[in-house]
Amino acid sequence: MRYSPLHKADVRQRIIRTASYRFRSEGMDAVGIANLMADLGLTHGGFYSHFRDKEALVAEACRHGFDELQQRLAGVLDAVPPEQRLAALVQHYLSLAHRDRPDDGCVAAALGGEMARRDQPSRQAFTAGIEAQLALLQECVPPGEKGSAPTPCVALALMVGALLLSRAVSDPALSQRFLEEATRALAPPGQA
Repeated sequence: MRYSPLHKADVRQRIIRTASYRFRSEGMDAVGIANLMADLGLTHGGFYSHFRDKEALVAEACRHGFDELQQRLAGVLDAVPPEQRLAALVQHYLSLAHRDRPDDGCVAAALGGEMARRDQPSRQAFTAGIEAQLALLQECVPPGEKGSAPTPCVALALMVGALLLSRAVSDPALSQRFLEEATRALAPPGQA
């Protein structure tokens, strides 16, 4: 049976979306193509009509995850005045809700460690996502605070590291401390 191009595009998006959530939740190596496709009610062989290989899916899933986060953060920023944008972004990113939902959260915090061992297409997609996050952080710094605010690279490294560590430790109090102390460290001057 032949499927319409619209149906094929819809199936491809379902695969990407599901893989993106599963990769962030379980890790890229833990998610097999056969199981992923079966969970979607699709055949393993059907995968190859959408993607060359798993690495191509990893790259697309990475883009999807970063795009989702960018859209969510843009919504957060649209709801606050310019001078509160950095604080709002940091509070959203370093929230308990974000910590507790790696499947729906930041690709960098969920997969950054694994990404160093991936092939170039995946790493390029990851790099593009990081660059978009850096650009968003740059937009959040009020013009008068450019010299006193942390650089976007420092802010992103602290945010991703704090989120990653808060997820990794077994002590709930320590987990919360990572989030709270990173939030304070990134607070605009006079708001810490």
